[in-house]
Amino acid sequence: MSIEEVQKHKEDQTFDCKSIQIDPKTLAITIVAFANADGGTIAIGVSDKTRKIEGVDQHTEKLNELLRVPLDFCNPSVPITSDLLPCTDKDGNDNHILLMYIPASSELHANQVDEAYMRVGDKSRKLTFEERIQLMYDKGERYYEDTAVYGATVDDIDMAAVERYKELIGYAKSAKQYLQENNRFLTTNAKGEEQVSVACILLFGKYPQKFFPRGRTRFIR
Repeated sequence: MSIEEVQKHKEDQTFDCKSIQIDPKTLAITIVAFANADGGTIAIGVSDKTRKIEGVDQHTEKLNELLRVPLDFCNPSVPITSDLLPCTDKDGNDNHILLMYIPASSELHANQVDEAYMRVGDKSRKLTFEERIQLMYDKGERYYEDTAVYGATVDDIDMAAVERYKELIGYAKSAKQYLQENNRFLTTNAKGEEQVSVACILLFGKYPQKFFPRGRTRFIR
């Protein structure tokens, strides 16, 4: 993702901009909301109101504080990754913004005061007790889908289909990185071997019937 794309990208289901001055507890809400939904990218050092580039280079202590948010203010912690993107700030100086990548999680996450949020459109919505219980149930249903398919390799994945999907949701990294960082589609076992999940084969497999010969698609009216 380029700095021009960051400035033009509207806040939506998988993207948000935050000022470097954001309070860590407020940032935790967005991180938790993305993790509980489809994952997403947060651009830090960009005004979410004016889209002016503030940068992060002059705020080392604050930047380190924000990088600790997924560990210190999210329960359970959220395994984010991040990049520093070179840019020119609003004052014309060389600078960087922080891109924080939040994967969709198979667990339900809450903030430091045990409030759960979910990303809905361009908002992080607080869940009611009933919605939280339902989400916990829904995520429990995904455990089988997270298991590795015996004999399946990366060659069994239709990477072109993954590429089309990540473009639709605005995911900034490569197709393989999407599989590695979201929903446990592609993992590595203790021997260092890549494993492909049931969900990955069903969604993006070239020939799902090779592994699930009795699999069926049911349409409900």
